[in-house]
Amino acid sequence: MTKKKNRKRIAKEIARYVSLFAILICVLIGGVSIYISRSSMIEEAEMTLRQTTLLGAQKITMAIEDRLLILEEIANRARTRTMDFEVQKASIQVDVERLGYLDMAIVTPDGMAHYVIGENTADLSDREYVKKALKGESNVSDVLISKVTHSAVLMYAAPITVDGKIVGALIARRDGNALFEITDEMGYGASGYAYMINDEGITIAHPDRELVMTQFAPIEAAKNDAKFEPVAKVFLEMIAHKTGVSQYRYGGQALYNAYVPVEDTNWILASTALQSEVLSGVNHLILVLAILIVIVILISVVISMILGKTIARPILHLTKIVEKQANLDFGIIDQDMIRKIAKREDEIADMALSLQSMSQNVRDLIVDVSNTAEQVSATSEELTATSEQTATVSQEVAQTVNEIAKGAMDQAENTLDASTALNNLSGEIESNLQRSNTLSEDFNQINVLVEGGIKTIDLLNHKTKANSDAAQIVFQSILKTNESTGKIGEASNLILNISDQTNLLALNASIEAARAGEQGRGFAVVAEEIRKLAEQSRNTTGIINEIVSDLVGNAQTTVDKMKEASDIVKEQEQSVRLTGETFNLIALAVEKSEKMIQQIDSSSETMQLSKESVVSNIEMLSALAQQNAASTEEASASIEEQSASAQEIASASEDLANMAQSLQILIDKFKV
Repeated sequence: MTKKKNRKRIAKEIARYVSLFAILICVLIGGVSIYISRSSMIEEAEMTLRQTTLLGAQKITMAIEDRLLILEEIANRARTRTMDFEVQKASIQVDVERLGYLDMAIVTPDGMAHYVIGENTADLSDREYVKKALKGESNVSDVLISKVTHSAVLMYAAPITVDGKIVGALIARRDGNALFEITDEMGYGASGYAYMINDEGITIAHPDRELVMTQFAPIEAAKNDAKFEPVAKVFLEMIAHKTGVSQYRYGGQALYNAYVPVEDTNWILASTALQSEVLSGVNHLILVLAILIVIVILISVVISMILGKTIARPILHLTKIVEKQANLDFGIIDQDMIRKIAKREDEIADMALSLQSMSQNVRDLIVDVSNTAEQVSATSEELTATSEQTATVSQEVAQTVNEIAKGAMDQAENTLDASTALNNLSGEIESNLQRSNTLSEDFNQINVLVEGGIKTIDLLNHKTKANSDAAQIVFQSILKTNESTGKIGEASNLILNISDQTNLLALNASIEAARAGEQGRGFAVVAEEIRKLAEQSRNTTGIINEIVSDLVGNAQTTVDKMKEASDIVKEQEQSVRLTGETFNLIALAVEKSEKMIQQIDSSSETMQLSKESVVSNIEMLSALAQQNAASTEEASASIEEQSASAQEIASASEDLANMAQSLQILIDKFKV
């Protein structure tokens, strides 16, 4: 169940990331497309507004110019220049209706207007368009609230000249709606509209006629009401720049505004477009892109799910293998499955082949380590047996050496007795010089003493022979011990080599486990335990080598000491032999003394000399015996040390055997 969830999780992760990537790409492309489209639409709308406004301004200019030309032509008629109102009235009445004016009037130089149709008068001296006409400038007024009709009108004015002198002005009143007819036809789209202001910021044309009738001036209105500030700002910009494009909000709507001046007037024509209408295409584009994004995301999810399952399926198979290996099961991997995965020729295929190679290497490693552990165990048993044999031999040698030491002590005591006897003999000889007359009486006693001396010498000779034979046995045993110590060193070196190989194999196993990652952690632990056992084997081997080295040194010292002891024993044998010969001479002399009592005096000096020589030899023999005893004691101590070392080697070998068994137990946990 967990494996299935893991597979689904991998597929979902792939689907999620691919979907997120697709969403990101789609949103990025859509955002850029919308931004470019929006910018293009705004730019196109602004350009259209400029062109529409410019054409509208040109149209207004042409219409004004046409009417001013006609008005100038009427003003230049002969009957108009008569300044006779009745004549002028009769001439102009026909033109009022023909040209679509509400009324026409003759303005005298004092500013009084005499209307043709209404037949009334009005003081227009304060009107700007009248002032300009009386100065000789044909012009058109702003949309005004007529003083006569009190409605929105547009006034045209042209000067009347006679002989180059301005004698009056001809004005024509036209309904303000005539100007609105032009602006009402302008605007962008269905909701856009056009309007006009003068250079004072007063609205003179607008679809909302109320604004015109009230002479709406946002700049002044903004001073009392903040809601007019956006419009006032745009009006100030229009008055300052005359030509341009701006954006503002009015009536709760965002507007684009293009404006241009109307030539020969103080008017500024503006065309507007609602931002919502300009960008309506963008909204449609957003809808289309949203639908496309959803379609692309759905396709991406399907593809990513298929891709995720394709990737997850071989990973699941490999995960099963790794889980088995995590449980120390390194059995044969399904080769058919590995070959199928290898056909992918991608990273997963490389991972499968690497896992197969690692499994084979681990199996070979486990077999090698198992064989090595068996060899270590066998070698440890042999080393234990050798160490026990060495300990046994050492104990036997120690017992023999103790016996030699005991014989040497006996020899020293016998030598001391011989020395005492010789001293007594010396006294007797010296007394013999003084009491040669009593020599015959003491002869029997001397004969007994000589016989005892001969027996003592024979016993000493026998002991010396036995001591020599025992020393030779000890010497041969020590040589065998030295050879056994060398074998122990060779066995120790073998164990050291095995531990090095085991350590190297454990290191390779750790490397392979590290390559396997999380799944190889269990094997890494086992490899670490193997490495520790190998390290302990190496340390134990070092201890064994140190013990063997000490044992070799002690054995060599013992060999040297035994050689010295052998030489001393040989010298002792020679001294004993000489002593025996001397006692034989004494016996002969005693025998001859019976017959040669008369020659005692003459031979006393010779006996004195012989006595000194014998005493000297006996003392030398005593010293050699003591030295031999001391050397034997040293040999015994060395053998005891050797025995202890052998026991330590046996203990270390037993520990090594236990570690080899532990290693074998760990290896048995693997299944190959």
